[in-house]
Amino acid sequence: MAPAAKMTVSRKYDVLIAGAGPAGMATALYLLRQRPALAGRIAALEKGRHPRFKPCAGGLIPKTRAALDELGLALDPPGVEVFGGVARGPGRPIDLGRHATPLCTIVRRNEFDAGLARAAQAEGLELFEETRILGVEEGDGGVRVATDRGSFETAILAGADGSGSRVRREILDRGKANVGRALMVEVAIDPQTAPEFARQLYRFDFQCVAAGIHGYSWSFPCMIDGRPHLNVGIYDQHPRAAAAPGRHKPALLDELRAAFPEVVPARDGGVQTFKAFPIRWFDPADRYASARVLLAGDAAGVDPLMGEGISYAFEHGKLAAGAIARWLDGERAALTQYDRDLRDAAAGRKLRHLAGAARRFYGPRHRLYFTLAGLSGTARRIAVDWYNGAHGVDELSAAGLLRRWAGAVLFSTGLR
Repeated sequence: MAPAAKMTVSRKYDVLIAGAGPAGMATALYLLRQRPALAGRIAALEKGRHPRFKPCAGGLIPKTRAALDELGLALDPPGVEVFGGVARGPGRPIDLGRHATPLCTIVRRNEFDAGLARAAQAEGLELFEETRILGVEEGDGGVRVATDRGSFETAILAGADGSGSRVRREILDRGKANVGRALMVEVAIDPQTAPEFARQLYRFDFQCVAAGIHGYSWSFPCMIDGRPHLNVGIYDQHPRAAAAPGRHKPALLDELRAAFPEVVPARDGGVQTFKAFPIRWFDPADRYASARVLLAGDAAGVDPLMGEGISYAFEHGKLAAGAIARWLDGERAALTQYDRDLRDAAAGRKLRHLAGAARRFYGPRHRLYFTLAGLSGTARRIAVDWYNGAHGVDELSAAGLLRRWAGAVLFSTGLR
């Protein structure tokens, strides 16, 4: 992408977005589709330069693919599709079954994010790359954002600058209680022998929960420069929590090696580069908007159970775009409503359910819940559809979800 010009004077925009990842670009795309006249009057600030490395498994669930279809965006390159999965826990492994449509599409985040940025620029977004935010001031007349390349003034600011959001720290809160930690590495493999490629599946391992990790390990197939690799990592929702009274909490890397010893070698072998990164998970007690600032995507919080955030980046982006459009029309309560929507709309309700699931699956009775999860293949398939947002299952009421389950059990129709 063309480099941004050096700036020493303040620039003014109607709308400013901090961060040019999926949440920021989804906000821009949805907003520009609603209000094409904003072209040239909306800008985004990105501390890196596309295509930039992003530590992330890069899994796009069907909910994300539906958002891309809604925006008319194609994946280029298309990514690696998986149709099944295996989850290993305290008991016997759980087979997630073979699905007719992809459970997940694994993309390279540097390519995916750069494609979103190009699409938003084509719609009229001005993108300032290699521009680091130094401070944010919110006043009655607008928001001023100081950067290492000059200052920006805007009527309204969307903070989509990730789990370590500077916008969040400056305007809304500095809390870190709901920030998890992940560690990942990418390993070249033989696609003929790796089940992830040979059987088109992903693998999860929850055995680390017994050791005191509030999370899981994963192994996803991916392509890097045309060569098959595995994206392997581990997530801990509560990295600062003790394993148990009198017990030492194990290192993430040791638990990752224990989960996939055939992929991640012992400490004295291999030359892999491990990447650690924070994951802020959704907490409904948080604030998501002030008078002129709102948060979206990872800055607001992702799925507490699995750490998935790309689908919520698009959902938050769509909600943010609608709120910003109404705010620009003079509806000053629009951001207050956005704050409520992030808790009470479909995405917020789903995230609250996932927070409850995380407390159970990563709690002291995790063995019981994993045993229950392994009892019914039908229930698992519906749960996977609900998690993935496939067939609109995640937007059903509790009664509707029960009817879907009953239909699947009685008539084998509920999963189609």
